[in-house]
Amino acid sequence: MFNIYYINYTKAYEIAMLVDNKVLESKTKEKEGTVSGHLEGDFEETSLTKVPFIGKYMPKFDFSGEVTGEKSSKVIDTVKVIMTKSTTLDRIYDKAKEIQKLKNKEMGSLIRLKDVSLKVKNENDILGAKTLLSGAIGDIAVDGVGNVNLSTLLEVMFKDSSYILEGTLPKSKDGKEEKICIKIPMQAENEMENQYSISDLEIGKVTIVGIYRGCFNENELDRKLNKLSNQTDGNDTTYDINIAGDDEEEVADGVHYIDVIAIVQDIRF
Repeated sequence: MFNIYYINYTKAYEIAMLVDNKVLESKTKEKEGTVSGHLEGDFEETSLTKVPFIGKYMPKFDFSGEVTGEKSSKVIDTVKVIMTKSTTLDRIYDKAKEIQKLKNKEMGSLIRLKDVSLKVKNENDILGAKTLLSGAIGDIAVDGVGNVNLSTLLEVMFKDSSYILEGTLPKSKDGKEEKICIKIPMQAENEMENQYSISDLEIGKVTIVGIYRGCFNENELDRKLNKLSNQTDGNDTTYDINIAGDDEEEVADGVHYIDVIAIVQDIRF
């Protein structure tokens, strides 16, 4: 069982339909019960024969017999199945392969990473953008144009912006730590599930379900993912692209990028 912090439901639903495109609406359970009885008796005399005066008129008799009985019942329960984000994700969670090491992992693999520590990498950029998108600054006057709604303008500018989170996997047997990177699209509200916030992902360890996309040069990956930072600081610095593919050597001390489907907290009883 698990508790969902974040889920890309559109992506999860499409993959779940590839796993099994049949949606269960209801199921019926039948219960049968049987009751049986058994009775034997052997009577040589009745207690009335010992009663003075009455007893001499009561004949003695022997009785030997068997009485059996059986009763059966059937109960039919119809259960309505409720489709939720958790039940949809459960299909993918079971299919995803749990791994402890990403080195030499095939690109496109559906994987599950447990006990991952995450940290928001572009926290300062996000804080500034959130403040502006919250409507704290209303209309502004622009010469020759008039009043411009700043919040609407910023929503267009930041529509492709995302939280960039970096994390580390538990150390392997050789003592090495592997770094991973994921992104979560930034929205004005309802980015996370169950009233969690992005900061909750930094508390403790989580489980990530996603698709492995390969090992990248950290600077190059950051430039590609962090559009918000590029817009705010005017950074036009270029980097050499260095991506580990099937026919290339893996990037030394690179970052493994995971196309995240969901982030969950495993629940144990």
